[in-house]
Amino acid sequence: MQFCLGSLLQLILPFLFIPSTFAQSSTQNESEPLRIQHRIVHPNLPITPWSELGTVALPPSGLYIISPLGAPATFIPSGSLLDDLVDFVEMIDPAMEGAMYQVALERPGTPDGLWPVSVVKACHVPGSTSSSLNIHFSASGTPFALDYFVSPVPHDGACPSPSEKRDSYPAHNATVKLTSPRQPPLPVLRTPPPLTPQGEPIAPVPEKSFVQKYWVYMAIVLGALLISGPADEPAASGGGAKRGT
Repeated sequence: MQFCLGSLLQLILPFLFIPSTFAQSSTQNESEPLRIQHRIVHPNLPITPWSELGTVALPPSGLYIISPLGAPATFIPSGSLLDDLVDFVEMIDPAMEGAMYQVALERPGTPDGLWPVSVVKACHVPGSTSSSLNIHFSASGTPFALDYFVSPVPHDGACPSPSEKRDSYPAHNATVKLTSPRQPPLPVLRTPPPLTPQGEPIAPVPEKSFVQKYWVYMAIVLGALLISGPADEPAASGGGAKRGT
């Protein structure tokens, strides 16, 4: 009886861990979406609360590779985005000097003062026609920073003139890109100079002059000229025919 019970346990025990293994694998493959928050702030006005801009849906972990050049991701705007943009204009005029538009990456369980934030001038947002969101991931796959850009923006960064002012923020879709850290180029090390047994650098051998390099050939040429001697003089031409006596 004991033998039969032990054999039965050996058959059953491996199957007892299968559900937990599948659950763990399923948990690792499911990536929680990233929640993106936004708000408009001014240094001379009370801090406004964060509102949800949208979420970034990540592919299942292990099924994608984030390269330094970036991988596209899906951005899902918040259902209250239009209302939030209207509220922003009512709280703070985007054309006001010093008004800033902030976009943050929410970290669950972390105070909002420690969230990664990207800032642009609020005056550029109402006239923008496109935006891009770049989320940076660590080597372990944890998001730790983000960059937010709007376009078009003048090269000098100046705010548009009052005649170009708009009354609300546009609710256009943002292009999202996920990037991983870049490895810096390795430094090119120079070959250390040779050292003497005493640890002093060996002085380089001075370069020879032209005469020191080719004196042998010069001596051969000079000797050949001395041996050959002067050139033979041409024989004197004979005088005219002798006259008869």
